[in-house]
Amino acid sequence: MELSEFTSKNLKWVGSLVSALLIAVILLGVLIHLRDSLAWLSTALGLTAGWAAGLLLAPYESEQERFREYAKLISVFMTGYLVSKVDRLIELWFDPEHGPILLRPMVAHRMLLCITSFLLAAVWTYVARKYFSFGPGSEQPSKAK
Repeated sequence: MELSEFTSKNLKWVGSLVSALLIAVILLGVLIHLRDSLAWLSTALGLTAGWAAGLLLAPYESEQERFREYAKLISVFMTGYLVSKVDRLIELWFDPEHGPILLRPMVAHRMLLCITSFLLAAVWTYVARKYFSFGPGSEQPSKAK
């Protein structure tokens, strides 16, 4: 393949694929090294939530209106329920009796695995939906306005 045959779309796809594979290998290595079932579950949670976020970030045209409603519901949940739980996180962070729980290595590993896998899945899902179309008659992502 000549250099002139590479399009911006191809470069984005290749870059995303290489990055995703590298990050996935690192995540897998950390998970195998930790031998912690809750770390695996944290990663699964992050991947699932990231996949859902990627779907919401790059909806197809037929999904746009429905996803707009989902985004509204999620924002109401985030601002209501989750913000009300911030005080509990602060208590865990500065717990004088047990020390800062969130800084314990196992907890930190699980949180970082969840966040990293979330970002990996969200970006990869976004790239796949934004730049790929599979099969005849497949739906294209909505055009940016």
